[in-house]
Amino acid sequence: MGTINKYNLKGFNGYYFPLFNKTGFMSYVTPTLSGDIKLDYHHYVTEPFSEKDLVNSLFSRNIIFSVDGKSYHLNGNTALQQNDSIDLEVGPLYQIVTRKNKAHQIEITSFIVNDEPIEVHQVVFTNLKKSAVELKVLTASPLYGRSADNLRDHRHVTSLLNRVWVKDHLIQLNPTLSFDERGHKPNDVFYGFHAKSEDLKIEAYYPSLDEFIGNGNLLFPKPRQASNVGDCVEGYEAMGGIQFETVNVLPNASVTLYMGFSASYEDELASLNRFLNKKAFNQAFEASKTYWLDEVSRLQFTYGSASKTALLDMVAIQPILRRFFGNSYMPHHDYGKGGKGWRDLWQDLLSLIMYNDPTVKESLVNNFAGIRIDGSNATIIGSKKGEFKADRNNIVRVWSDHGAWPLITTLMYVHETGDLDFLWINTPYFDDQFTHYTKQTKQNFPKDYVLRVNNQPYQGTIYEHLLLENVVAALNIGEQGFIKLEDADWNDGLDMATKRGETLAFTHFYANNLRMLAEILEVSNQPQITLFKSLAELSLNVHKHANLERFFDDVRQFHGEVVSADTQALIRALKAKAKAMIKHLESFGVHPNGALQSYIDNDGLFLDRKDTLSLTGQAMALLSETVSKKRAARIAIETKKALFDANIGGYKLNSNFNEVKLNMGRAYGFAYGHKENGAVFSHMAVMYAYGLYQYDLVAYGHQAINALMNRAIHKDANMLAGIPEYFTPKGEGKYSYLTGSASWLLKLLRTEVFGIQMHLGTLTLHPKLMKSDFIDGKASIETYLFGQKRRITYHNPKGLSYGKYEIRSIHMNQRLVPNYFVELEGDLEVLLDERY
Repeated sequence: MGTINKYNLKGFNGYYFPLFNKTGFMSYVTPTLSGDIKLDYHHYVTEPFSEKDLVNSLFSRNIIFSVDGKSYHLNGNTALQQNDSIDLEVGPLYQIVTRKNKAHQIEITSFIVNDEPIEVHQVVFTNLKKSAVELKVLTASPLYGRSADNLRDHRHVTSLLNRVWVKDHLIQLNPTLSFDERGHKPNDVFYGFHAKSEDLKIEAYYPSLDEFIGNGNLLFPKPRQASNVGDCVEGYEAMGGIQFETVNVLPNASVTLYMGFSASYEDELASLNRFLNKKAFNQAFEASKTYWLDEVSRLQFTYGSASKTALLDMVAIQPILRRFFGNSYMPHHDYGKGGKGWRDLWQDLLSLIMYNDPTVKESLVNNFAGIRIDGSNATIIGSKKGEFKADRNNIVRVWSDHGAWPLITTLMYVHETGDLDFLWINTPYFDDQFTHYTKQTKQNFPKDYVLRVNNQPYQGTIYEHLLLENVVAALNIGEQGFIKLEDADWNDGLDMATKRGETLAFTHFYANNLRMLAEILEVSNQPQITLFKSLAELSLNVHKHANLERFFDDVRQFHGEVVSADTQALIRALKAKAKAMIKHLESFGVHPNGALQSYIDNDGLFLDRKDTLSLTGQAMALLSETVSKKRAARIAIETKKALFDANIGGYKLNSNFNEVKLNMGRAYGFAYGHKENGAVFSHMAVMYAYGLYQYDLVAYGHQAINALMNRAIHKDANMLAGIPEYFTPKGEGKYSYLTGSASWLLKLLRTEVFGIQMHLGTLTLHPKLMKSDFIDGKASIETYLFGQKRRITYHNPKGLSYGKYEIRSIHMNQRLVPNYFVELEGDLEVLLDERY
């Protein structure tokens, strides 16, 4: 984050901020030091929190300061602190809170150390009175040390497993077992609370919550039996309670204390005490900031204003966060199960491609191993390489959009690198009990979930995997000729139209995918391609009367027979099918107002009537470029009229249907304007804006992304940084930091707004910057091109807006160059001037 964000708070506004390192140590923290710390779902250092726990639970990071006999808390929970002034600073994954009143100031700096399993805090108490004060410090942070499941399941029983050791400046928890009635296992994780001060001497340890509270409570404890270094307390809830000796603090003098929370699979927590001193803390703090600034620098913009530029710095971190957090471990996600969904996997890779991440190619190849031979896919991806799961919570579903996303990500990689050979790499398939698009099951399947023929893994090309997903989806047609909705598409809330529901939105997407599969084949110089026989027959007849059920029957017990398919015949078949799908959409998928229909419900009727409209159908059609320019212009007009509200972030997901639509999905049980029922949903809003830019409807697209960004930086949005999953009817951001909209916003700005157009490894510039996008006549992007980070600066000295300018000249290393690049030897300076 190139720019630090600072706030003066009047109270708790729902703010929380992620802390993280790439070893997988995760937490989040609020200005009141609330929030939880964990390794994963089954290994929480502190008690798991959901949204409401942030203000209601006392099981948080805390220190009690007794100042001249009066109690003050690090988290500000006492009555004496309700009028404190609170200054908050957030930077590249750190937080600094300064809590101040007339008598004293408490400053807390918080971050997670690079490559070490510890969250550390520097706490500085400063006496602001004109006389000395008597200070006694008692840390008051409970340890949890087990699975989120145990929060409401065997909470007491699992505390009986606890063994809590007192060590020098450390309280260490090591439960004997990982408690699970399906099979108990020896626990191998150690959890720690650390506290140390160069100004204070430890007086007593309280490793037991019961002994710490005494006959008081966590707000006002009355400690009883203290423990000493070397003691072990068994069978009780663990407590990070360390009492320091009383000291006198002179006027304007300070006392500094360090505390930390850790977890490791090795009994090495005592070694982490090395970060609990001024020198080591500051060195680790600077190293952490440097690391995250480097991550941000992989894609940076100077765009619109200082506040938007700062916003985009955090947006650049969001895809990295979701890559590790998945859709879990943040307050609005509650605890989550870890892992992430199939759709998330591919969209997060969009940003990693832009970041020139060296693991992208391997990740792409590996991800294709999650596709079944019937064209469906594993829905959950684990944290380990090649770890795929059929479902979440034992619910097996088919999302009709899942097959659409891998192609757009793969082609972005191919165009960025020019690596056409990537399409012909072989990789295996996922195999489990489910067949026939998960509608049937089989008894025998491999324990490692890898499809085999004659005991050997069957491998097909990346292109084969892509073709399989898209051809099967394109043939999975409902009674009105559009792709079946199945259990939902992109909108997970549309989950109650499995019998007759259809998605026109993704019919547009798949039609374009078939076109792209044909077009990439045209330039691949492959006269024949190898496909497994059933897929070859299906694909070559995709434009005629291909029998999808027969295909499913054929691959139920896969025999691995392959054939050579004629490339030209396949190209013709794919283009013909795409053309037919687009024609059908134009003939039968138009809304009465001239925009587009999005869905058919479980009664076989269009979801939208004359007075309602859904954004998804408009977004996917424009994104897929399956409508005429005339139709696109009509869509822009009608969609803005029906769904746009700049005050709350821009484009809402749908109109208000004023009913709980049991024939469509749970989304319509939500109050209107929340989540998938008509919220300003950042992901779809950004994809819609992307489509508008592609059709040169730049004024509309610009308005869409600026409404979103302006709301994200508005003080009433309750966003510290970045963009949320959605905005409520009040314009409040929800589900912060973990959202696929971050990757899409970065891709939109890079590709369309700044015009970084890559095609099969060649670069041309086609900027679509509006006048207000420039700061003092300049707009710039730093991004990786041809494997190296380069800056492209657009100069607009005459203050022209898109449509009024053209590229007059491009200079590289002070040398005039044409607008066509196969490599870059330096940064580019681009002059925009009036169009001739």
